Amino acid sequence: MNKFLREDFRLEPASCYVDMRCPRYRAVIPAEEDLSPLMPYINRKAQVVFYDPKEPVIIFKLEGKKVALRTYEAQIANIKDIEEGKIYREKLAEYLDNIWLLKDSISPLYEPKERPPALTIYKLLPKTNCRACGEATCLAFASRLATGEAELSACRPLYEDKAHAATREELEKIL
Repeated sequence: MNKFLREDFRLEPASCYVDMRCPRYRAVIPAEEDLSPLMPYINRKAQVVFYDPKEPVIIFKLEGKKVALRTYEAQIANIKDIEEGKIYREKLAEYLDNIWLLKDSISPLYEPKERPPALTIYKLLPKTNCRACGEATCLAFASRLATGEAELSACRPLYEDKAHAATREELEKIL
């Protein structure tokens, strides 16, 4: 079906592309038509990291990949090669088409969404630097939470120590 996205796309270097051991790219996909009417429905259904209806732009997660939609373009982050780009372009096209097909059963959410800054998140973390989350420090973990690249559930002290229950609930609310 692919109502919204064109078949063609390009890969652009991103993050650590200078290190050949971990080449990273983003797939940049032109849109066939304006994507902004989809954004309030995606804002309701997806794991949204950022949404500004005035811009308009929405950033959300799709199967672990960060996706950014602007009016006439989609970008998918952390793509390793052209083949993976093709796979995720197809997954995104299908997702957008499905959202559009189901829009009458989805209550659109026009409210902007912005993740709190890393320091705000850090202040609520246990600050144990236990590395259970996979990061060297709680501040590094907070930075990844702020960009939507980590899940709060990775912080074991928040979920295992009852002393952190109140701050865990506050973090779950703001994230």
